[in-house]
Amino acid sequence: MPELTRLRSRTSDPAEADALLAASGGRFAFASEPDAGFSFDVDQIVDPSFSVARYSIGGEWETSGEFEDLCIVNVTGGSYDWEIDGVRGTATRAPFLIRPGHDFMCTAQQTDIVNIYLSPTTLRDVARITFGDEHLDVVFDSPSTLGPLHSEYMLTAATVAAEYMDAGTFRHPLVRASLFHTLALAALKCFPLSTDPRERDVTPAGQLSRYRRGVRFIEDHASLPITVLDVAEAAGATLAQLEAAFRTHTSMSARGYLQRVRLSAAHADLAASGSGPGTDLAELAARWGFPDVERFSRRYHDAYGEAPGPTLGR
Repeated sequence: MPELTRLRSRTSDPAEADALLAASGGRFAFASEPDAGFSFDVDQIVDPSFSVARYSIGGEWETSGEFEDLCIVNVTGGSYDWEIDGVRGTATRAPFLIRPGHDFMCTAQQTDIVNIYLSPTTLRDVARITFGDEHLDVVFDSPSTLGPLHSEYMLTAATVAAEYMDAGTFRHPLVRASLFHTLALAALKCFPLSTDPRERDVTPAGQLSRYRRGVRFIEDHASLPITVLDVAEAAGATLAQLEAAFRTHTSMSARGYLQRVRLSAAHADLAASGSGPGTDLAELAARWGFPDVERFSRRYHDAYGEAPGPTLGR
């Protein structure tokens, strides 16, 4: 898997801020009065599938421009007003979407921002698997979310992405793949699409076949950075069809089944480690796709009736 790229920088020069956004595929022109206290801090991680960036921008400032990728802007603090194609909005705790080819400008003051960057091509591929339509093109009708609950959902997903950056779990391929899946589906769920994908009917025999193909794919590939999108594609199902198949035959979701298989693999690693207290439980959990070691420990206890520690050295 290609290595991650991380950019950390700070400047008080608007022109240098323009250059830093250019590294994210952005073409912007910042402006700020000399005595307005402008400062620009960026911490960004770039994966081949997506990117997450945290910005802390001080003072009063304004900018205009566009990104090459779809950019979901999540403003967690400060004042931020935007305008896209004549449509205006206030962004604080109300995520919005900057689409390539659409005129964007904003005025802001003392802002903390988490940006999620998604390739339109990659998001289209996710949508085609999700909705089971190989000809589907993703076109968003509006830069605003569908409503307040969708705004909170998107903001929570972006906040989790930023927390993964801080915790260092972003570097683990399984964690990163799961995060990409969450962010891509959040974008498709939270912003209005111009299309109206329809689910196709599935016979009981077809459902069983897709369930078996899904199980086989999970058990063969659980150690790789797969998500339920990959499972759905391998099973020849939409996400809804895959979930229905797994709940019918296992009483759990496809994602739950994938996590159970990975939990079993982590259990086997612990039992075979023989390293006793020296084993880094957080590292092992993240390697198997569990970024939160406390949540991993609870699931482990639920599955095996004990905390992960006693397994060590057996």
